[in-house]
Amino acid sequence: MKVRRNTLLLIAALVWSAAGFNILRIGLLAYPPYRTVVNYLLSALVFTVFQIFIFGRLVNKHTARISAYEEGCTSSSSFSM
Repeated sequence: MKVRRNTLLLIAALVWSAAGFNILRIGLLAYPPYRTVVNYLLSALVFTVFQIFIFGRLVNKHTARISAYEEGCTSSSSFSM
């Protein structure tokens, strides 16, 4: 099945959004006993570090990889194993 690059990017965004939402849900369910100002600040710091150094780089790398595909590539070729 041939899929356009923009469609692949949309699929990737939806998959990662679903995964991120699930992690957020798990974290919020486990967090109530630890609600303090210090823990909120530490959580924001950890999120920022992960966003800048891990997730941001991962997004840029995979966006560039998908954008480099020729138009009409197969959907299975976009998943790195």
